[in-house]
Amino acid sequence: MTKTDVARVADPEIAALVRAEVERRWPDGVSGLAGLARYGLLPFGKMMGPWLVVRSALAVGGELAPVLPAAVAVECVQVGAMMHDDIIDSDPERRSKKAAYATFGEPSAIVGGDGLYFHGFAALAECRDTGIPLDHVTHALTIMSDAGLRIGDAAVQEIRMGRRICTTDEYLAMIRDKSGGLLWMACGVGGALAGATGAELAALRDYSDLLGTGYQIRDDLMAYDGTRSGKPNISDVRNGRPTLPVLLAHRYSSPARRQRIEDLLADTTTEPEARHVELAAVVRDSDALTAARDLARDYARRAEHALRDLPPSEHRDALADLTAPGRLV
Repeated sequence: MTKTDVARVADPEIAALVRAEVERRWPDGVSGLAGLARYGLLPFGKMMGPWLVVRSALAVGGELAPVLPAAVAVECVQVGAMMHDDIIDSDPERRSKKAAYATFGEPSAIVGGDGLYFHGFAALAECRDTGIPLDHVTHALTIMSDAGLRIGDAAVQEIRMGRRICTTDEYLAMIRDKSGGLLWMACGVGGALAGATGAELAALRDYSDLLGTGYQIRDDLMAYDGTRSGKPNISDVRNGRPTLPVLLAHRYSSPARRQRIEDLLADTTTEPEARHVELAAVVRDSDALTAARDLARDYARRAEHALRDLPPSEHRDALADLTAPGRLV
């Protein structure tokens, strides 16, 4: 693929290339660890990680074909994390089918998620054979490793926050590391492989952290504003997890309602569906939804501004489009 071709690459083309690469690596009929990987990867989700790898590389002057293994790598690592998250959260479905643990059992799903991590690092290392300089590949491997550790640390914080009210600042810092870290893994890998400057990588880091935080706030809202997400709306209530709308409702409520919010989060005997219905009513009766939407929009504006240190191009514009009104709320 020439640079001229790359300049015209469209989103469906990126998705098609990544899908073809996944099918090539894990064809229909594979078994064992490879079969677990295929089950987790298919059907494809939004593929934001692979998309961000490619767009970030192109935005700093790279080419598509050499970074394609890295796009697959990030998808592997992020799907592996999802396999483990589903076990932690007891969520029985993922991408409109049974979660891996619900199909194969928890032990196999744990091993399958671990296997996807190693598939990811192996795929990223292949970029040394696609024309990417070795020092760029090493830098990308370091970014992926550091991002994974950052996400894992945030996940531990989230587990320890369960069934208690924390400050909104604590919560926002946690989701910046967990959700922002996921997007930074993709943007940083793509940028590093393409030889991004320090200033360009810093811009991609700020962009991904801010965008990831905004997207997590959007996901938090989906459990309370009547929209649907890819996971059960009761998941956070079932796990006693105080997401941003709940924390804001707690802040804006009377002492009696604050106590009721705390009781609903701590309750482990009442059915989660019933607790969710009551908690959603409390959230909607406060100013929490409006405040959360405003905060998501603010993160989106700041994410777009962070891209100013990237050279003007249609690829920078494509990254900025993820921050457009209507994308987050």
